[in-house]
Amino acid sequence: MKYRCPYCGNVLNCRFDAPEPLRVHARSVVPLAVATPVAVKKAGSLPTVSSRLVSSPSKEKLAEMRSRLAEASHRALHASIQAGETLKNATETTSRFVSRSSSWLRRFQEKYADGDLWIFFGFSLLFILLVFVGLFVCAEVVKLLAEGHSWLFKNYIEVKNAL
Repeated sequence: MKYRCPYCGNVLNCRFDAPEPLRVHARSVVPLAVATPVAVKKAGSLPTVSSRLVSSPSKEKLAEMRSRLAEASHRALHASIQAGETLKNATETTSRFVSRSSSWLRRFQEKYADGDLWIFFGFSLLFILLVFVGLFVCAEVVKLLAEGHSWLFKNYIEVKNAL
């Protein structure tokens, strides 16, 4: 139900269910000399506020909202199933690739006594080459951006001076 707050004036969605009983666990033992009595409030003695009902949805509106919610949950379930199938296919493809590549590596290691060393050296060299290529590409992109910026700035100054 929607109600308007008597204090701030905002419209709020409220549910007025019966309150659950409050249970508290003690964290430490307090000596009786220091303890003070605690007044226990009944569950039914909650403060009440007079409020005004802004709008009450009709039965048709409630049925429409429920059908929309059911449709949205059905779409979400369908999307979840599709995502699961996609993930399953990706996992199977990756597993096949890893098993093929690991069988090639295993055969190489069995064929040569120092196969582990050659594999490590080869992948290390490949990594270093990829780092150099990546740095070169980044440097070229930065150079291209700097030249483009200076060309744009030059044309801007020429247009500004011409006016």
